[in-house]
Amino acid sequence: MSIIDKLLQTDIKKLEKQAKKYEVKRLSEIIGEPFVVDIKPLSMEQINHIGETAKKGNDRELAIVEACKVEGKKFTDKDFLDKFGCVSGADVVGKLLQPGEVQAIYGIINDLSGYKAGVVEELKN
Repeated sequence: MSIIDKLLQTDIKKLEKQAKKYEVKRLSEIIGEPFVVDIKPLSMEQINHIGETAKKGNDRELAIVEACKVEGKKFTDKDFLDKFGCVSGADVVGKLLQPGEVQAIYGIINDLSGYKAGVVEELKN
């Protein structure tokens, strides 16, 4: 059986992109219950959009805006924008999360999106 045949016989659910949850412990302590961010991998379209719209240094915040939700709400939700007096979701992320938290979530997004060592391996002839 060829690799293509095996791929075509593989359950499609095994090929779907996986999501993760991340608790921001500092915010959990402040609000008194778990502050959980739902993180999903970025699509190629989202990655291209981030590349086109990123200003110097805010690509991580934009990735979080694209890939994350809290209780089903994106950081661009009106409730977040109003609460933090922001005009963009990237600004909300910058005000809500500390730099280390942004980096940790960004790292998870990258891992889920296939940006980690060992994902593709060169074969020697």
